[in-house]
Amino acid sequence: MSAGSPPSPPAPPSPYSAGLLAAIPRTISNERLGRYLRATTQDIPNALKLYEHNVHLSEALYGLLHGIEIATRNSIHVTLTASYGSSNWYDYAPLTPYWQRAVQEAKTQAGAGATAGKVIAELTFGFWVELVKQHNHRTLWVGRKLHRAFPNARGRTRGYIHDRLKVAQRLRNRISHHERVLTSRNTTYTGFDFLTLAELLEIADWVCTETAGWIRTRFRFAEAQKILADVSALGFSL
Repeated sequence: MSAGSPPSPPAPPSPYSAGLLAAIPRTISNERLGRYLRATTQDIPNALKLYEHNVHLSEALYGLLHGIEIATRNSIHVTLTASYGSSNWYDYAPLTPYWQRAVQEAKTQAGAGATAGKVIAELTFGFWVELVKQHNHRTLWVGRKLHRAFPNARGRTRGYIHDRLKVAQRLRNRISHHERVLTSRNTTYTGFDFLTLAELLEIADWVCTETAGWIRTRFRFAEAQKILADVSALGFSL
């Protein structure tokens, strides 16, 4: 430093106490932080910051996934109700034994005399993804016109729509189990593949453009975008 130069400003205090840093192996675990530690060359404070970004992204994505799952589920329900002429269409649809049991369990959870709306609310996202699967192509997708649940998916095949729904389901499950979904490439990580926010929201657009716009503006889409952009700008490789 040359004579007369002002002293450098002090480094900002760490937001992490020594006690927290010492407790990490017991309370968070180095294994859970492992991906972030490798990305930051074993810099624990920076690894914790990435961990926090992952939590914040998961929070933002929860609302998006909520809106997309509900819109998809209800559109399928309305479509099959019209096709079968009954809101209890799941009693007549060609479901596999596994999903027949899932429906019975949903009825039990919903309670005696429950409406169809309460029953379908008990079914997992996996149930709705299953309905779009290959083995239901002739019976439901074509035979029962299930494709009408996605009126804006012009040019998209059943297989393409199923694959996108499956990726969204994986993302949902990772968030539910507090796993890493954060990347530094402006995508989310599903455990097997990567999904952009635009690809996620497109599912809702296939169902209803107006609903997709509502989800985009009211369910923290812009916040999730900013988190991904901020992490990308940090220069770590995730």
